[in-house]
Amino acid sequence: MKITEIRAEVVHASIYSNYVFVIAQTDEGIQGFGDATLDGLEFEVVAAVQNLGAKLIGKDVLKDNLSVSGDGGGLITAAAASGIDIAMWDLKGKALNAPLYELLGGARRTEIPVYASFNRVIRDRTPEGFGKFAAELVSKGNRALKCHPFDGVSWRTPLANQKELVDRGCDRFIAMREAVGDDIAIGVDAHWRFDFNTAMYVADRLRPYHPFWLETPIPEKKPELIRRFREESGLLIAGGEMQTGAEAMLALLEQQCMDVYMPDIRYVGGITGMMKTNALLESYDVLVSPHNMCSVITCAASLHVSAVIKNFMHLEYHPAEAPWLRDFSDRYWDVQDGKFQLPQGPGLGVNLDLNMLREHPYEKAQPLRLNMLGA
Repeated sequence: MKITEIRAEVVHASIYSNYVFVIAQTDEGIQGFGDATLDGLEFEVVAAVQNLGAKLIGKDVLKDNLSVSGDGGGLITAAAASGIDIAMWDLKGKALNAPLYELLGGARRTEIPVYASFNRVIRDRTPEGFGKFAAELVSKGNRALKCHPFDGVSWRTPLANQKELVDRGCDRFIAMREAVGDDIAIGVDAHWRFDFNTAMYVADRLRPYHPFWLETPIPEKKPELIRRFREESGLLIAGGEMQTGAEAMLALLEQQCMDVYMPDIRYVGGITGMMKTNALLESYDVLVSPHNMCSVITCAASLHVSAVIKNFMHLEYHPAEAPWLRDFSDRYWDVQDGKFQLPQGPGLGVNLDLNMLREHPYEKAQPLRLNMLGA
């Protein structure tokens, strides 16, 4: 089975995002699928997929080395290389008629604990709206949630000049806790929005309400401050989602910055990169909770990895941003008692409907109220 084409297609996912799917064709008609989504840089990633994928045309799926490297190219190249890697693993699994987790050593778990991260679907951003939406998610079988409540807050601004915004974010979390009770885990994603003083203020306000973690509180270019915050706050600290591989995680690990690391399969080199990164994280004896947003393809790949790694905590997922997302594929996951079922079909265990993708071409996305840099 030889590769005849590798291309990327941009698909409208919601008012906030477009997906970049990688599609690998073979001379036997079997297709492999990957996800190379990078918000706002979709067509730059498409070009990178074309350039990197050209090196694999004509190669045999089972006999040849199908690795591509995103090293040194930044997030665009990392996303392209990761999406291609996922598609190559999908092809290998299909060629061998085996689910991907079997190729990775076998499953330690077939039910994968998940948490619902809902920033892209909530519309009422009042504290009451956060509480109501949290209760709705729990009623649908979720046992763990994550919120992104700190709209407009920036690490560049002193606490005294944005205290009202910070307090409003805290109030959103508190409303969730009051709505769902203490038995539901609720994490807080700060999106790198705090300086040290603001982070400590938020920790003091939220601690009585038991957040299961505080994610990315301080920009990760300041690992010494993250470590100090971790030591002084008394909270579980998570992060690392934008790091592009095992080597990029080293500075955070060496400084003992976090309790939980969140590699994203779209940036660390796909499935191959996730396994390499996890080997490093396991050697440091830290927990792993993969960052997992975007498409059904990303979710499937993350589920297979989550099934096999030893130091797994739980997996993020995002409730569908738009109703048509369920129609993009022949499989979609719904939460059952806080878990997703591990896919059992060959390769990823999910296939895209290319005709449906073409019905939702690229549309310029609106910016999220929360941006990654907290500007």
